[in-house]
Amino acid sequence: MSDNQFGPPQPGFGPPPAPGAPIPPQGAAAPQPGYGYPQQQPQQPWGGAVPPQQGYPAGAPAGYPAGGFPGYPAPPQKSRKGLWITLSIVAAVILAGVGVIGYFAYDTVSKTGKYKLVLPATFQDMGSEAGAEEAQQLADEMKRDAASDPDALEMDGTVAAFYVAEDQGRAVIVAGGYGKVTRPEFQVDQQFKQLQQEGDTVSGRKSMDAGPLGGTMSCALVTNSDTELNVCVWADYSTVVIVMEGNQDGTTLDKVAADARELRQTAEVVK
Repeated sequence: MSDNQFGPPQPGFGPPPAPGAPIPPQGAAAPQPGYGYPQQQPQQPWGGAVPPQQGYPAGAPAGYPAGGFPGYPAPPQKSRKGLWITLSIVAAVILAGVGVIGYFAYDTVSKTGKYKLVLPATFQDMGSEAGAEEAQQLADEMKRDAASDPDALEMDGTVAAFYVAEDQGRAVIVAGGYGKVTRPEFQVDQQFKQLQQEGDTVSGRKSMDAGPLGGTMSCALVTNSDTELNVCVWADYSTVVIVMEGNQDGTTLDKVAADARELRQTAEVVK
């Protein structure tokens, strides 16, 4: 068998100690290998931490150079700054939305049931036949309809008046009620729907300015047989009122809307 059966000696291993040579004590400096052998890292005492290799940043993964591999930039450090900015914007939008919703909820509650109706004895030089049959009948119907849907309208009282000029050339019918109105626009729609259910024709309906007291108002031309009436209905969180004027002498919806706003300024008062 040849002496070189296992090949030449592998680099990195020093010559074996001579037989009988003393083993150096633990912690003593080991003899330096000869030229051509790779340098060995010194042994660490038991329990000691191995320091990072020279040129590596603390905490870097093993085998990753501090400056990155040649030709490749070091990976960027991940930052959560953008994430926190995004979350802050989203939170601000949500809080702003909650603030707006809270304001409208407070505004609605503060106005609900706050006002009542007191119709004046005269209106635009017309005397009032308070409680006239036609007007009172209409007010009673409104109260009856409200009782069927107390969640939408809780009526505490009704008002009715029939204003007539001295020469009988002009008449204004007013009927309504006051209490707690949760959906003013719904109540306006209901009044026109009720007129249609009774056989009247509603045409040319349009939204109108409700005036400084707010709420909503809508006006339309209502026809029954040969009779035409200009009708406006206003509603807020306390009142629902219908105003009717004959369609004579060029009376328009804009004119009736202005009359309704004027009457409202006088009739709608704080409880």
